[in-house]
Amino acid sequence: MNDSLIQDSLKAARELLTHMKVTRNFIDYWMLIAIAEFAVILFLIAKIKINGAETSKMKFKKESLKQNIDFDNIINSSFNSLSLYNELKIKCHPDKFSTDKEKNLIAEEIFQEIAVNKTNVNRLLELKEEAIQKLNIHF
Repeated sequence: MNDSLIQDSLKAARELLTHMKVTRNFIDYWMLIAIAEFAVILFLIAKIKINGAETSKMKFKKESLKQNIDFDNIINSSFNSLSLYNELKIKCHPDKFSTDKEKNLIAEEIFQEIAVNKTNVNRLLELKEEAIQKLNIHF
């Protein structure tokens, strides 16, 4: 009886060890599969981020190309805006119209627009015409 008990224990131990080897190999394969899946997920996340950045760049490029660009104004502004700006800021300064409150307010609005559009020749020319009409300034 003692002998059969030992035999049964040894048999159970062998079965357990065999099962553990199979289970261990099984676990090793699953671990490799899990690591591979993790690598694929990281790769996909990185690809999405790169494509997302390109998408926003492409959106900016498309929006920029849809806008009308006035190259004449850009070139004209780079060479002529400073002299026109200086002329307008002197002629349209609100302090020149301190006696007339209505003209002073108009001159203040025009002067603020002149300051904002310091480098835009087309807008400065529009403001010059506005100043001629509303403030009766002669250039």
